[in-house]
Amino acid sequence: MAAVFLRNGTPFVKAFPSKSILRKRQQTFLCSSSTGQQQQVLNLLTIDKQELEHHVVSWGHSKYRAKQVWTWIHNQGVTSPEDMRNLPRNLRSDLQRYTKAGSLQMATELVSKDGTRKRAYRLFDGQLIESVLMPYEDGRYTACISSQAGCAMGCVFCATGQMGFARQLQPEEIYEQVARFASELALEKKRLSNVVFMGMGEPLANYRNVAKAVHRITNDLGIGARKITISTVGVVPSIRKLTHSGDFPQVRLAVSLHCASDQERTALLPANGRYGGLDELMMALKDYVETTNRRLTLEWALIEGQNDDLETAQKLGSLVKRFGIRRDMVHVNVIPLNPTGGYGGSPSSRKSVNAFCECLEKDFGIACTPRVRRGIDIDAGCGQLKSKVQREEERQKREELGDDNKLELVDFMQPPSPTLDLDEDKNNGEIKINDNSPSTDVQYIDLDLDDYDDPEFTSSEELLEAERLIQLVQQGSPSPSMKHSQSNIPNTEQSGLTTKTTSIVDPQAIQNSKRRRKKLLRNLKQIQNLRDKQDDQGWELNEEQLIKLSKEEEWKAELESLEHNLK
Repeated sequence: MAAVFLRNGTPFVKAFPSKSILRKRQQTFLCSSSTGQQQQVLNLLTIDKQELEHHVVSWGHSKYRAKQVWTWIHNQGVTSPEDMRNLPRNLRSDLQRYTKAGSLQMATELVSKDGTRKRAYRLFDGQLIESVLMPYEDGRYTACISSQAGCAMGCVFCATGQMGFARQLQPEEIYEQVARFASELALEKKRLSNVVFMGMGEPLANYRNVAKAVHRITNDLGIGARKITISTVGVVPSIRKLTHSGDFPQVRLAVSLHCASDQERTALLPANGRYGGLDELMMALKDYVETTNRRLTLEWALIEGQNDDLETAQKLGSLVKRFGIRRDMVHVNVIPLNPTGGYGGSPSSRKSVNAFCECLEKDFGIACTPRVRRGIDIDAGCGQLKSKVQREEERQKREELGDDNKLELVDFMQPPSPTLDLDEDKNNGEIKINDNSPSTDVQYIDLDLDDYDDPEFTSSEELLEAERLIQLVQQGSPSPSMKHSQSNIPNTEQSGLTTKTTSIVDPQAIQNSKRRRKKLLRNLKQIQNLRDKQDDQGWELNEEQLIKLSKEEEWKAELESLEHNLK
């Protein structure tokens, strides 16, 4: 099957499988020559102790051997079975056969003159994410990791925000970023001391998977929860959930604030209006401080001439004071802006940085620390390296073609990246990956009837949103969403800002996400009907219905995550 798309106003045809689907959890298999059965290849960096013990015993070895393997990987930093000298030869052979040291493929790595290491990893479905390791003079090592491929928050000064959202990272993909750095440092007789979720993506829009990854980082790698920082643009529902649920005990919270008024903040961070503005955010932060008794960090990227003067510092101090947040429980981290190609702002001078901090400390008693920009010479800002890798790959592709106009033909001949089919009922609860083999039968667009058969729009908002998505496919770039165009967001062109206000910019990701949301809403409605019949009519539920009921919380969490990234 093939579809007709528009690129720069010119139609072109792209082939893809009619039912292309993507695995939720990446797994690699090899075939046993003796039995013809598939054997799962285990990821030594992400497998937990219990599962490792199970497999080692199943291969015919003693249970204690699993502990030795674990020690080699996480305490000694050795990931090659041949170098695990106290293991018997047959166990090393089994490890060579049935395991691998990580699933993240390093696309590139850059090392700064200050020692900062930045990596772009390619995931199993072709997506790129970034991780950074930052050394400090006092011997600390901090890993800055990603929680999503892309980001839906649309912050105009952030390279990742300019890309749009692709998909959520799974817990194993998040955890492996940390485990890799920890293992490599162990090989050098050093230790990873801190983890910050300040890489690509909004951690609290991937709440469930981030929580699972944090649990493993603390339990399996021994990094204390107080050494882990979750940074958010201000996803208020998730902040409230984090405050009261106990999903992130003792983990530190940092909020990317950057502006002290709604008008200015919404211009820089479109998600501000999405979650109720500064009033809702500050009330949630006050609740966080009072409930958890943990110190709050406010992140402030200083942009020359926009948010770095004394008047702005006073607005920030007054904002904290107005909401009654204890000043001794607030710490402001200021850092001069990391410039990106898609935003014209420039970093503040050292004089402005010092004056900003002095105003907060002397006039309001709020601690303020200037952060040193690290890895500037290697594009260490969030999303910058990924953009660089993608530009280089596109350049190489054009050079191979010799003619930019041939790109459409290559796109047609190349098998597409796998995409997600999240219909659990159809796949018996499993999410599978398509082999990406394009059909030789070229047809015109085969539309999914569930999404396109006589659509009904219950409001003018839905109609405008549908028109926006059609325009997105046709033009290859998003137009402002209806919600943003009707709010009191200032004209970004007049203020010198450029931004993509669309959360998800990939048309196929939009279609998949909307289809999944529709499915989740339908499933949750069915669950409510089952509960009503159980309560009112005394129905006895069968096994299949009970299984559906057991998935209610999981589906609610997934729906919440989708809503963050589709708005």
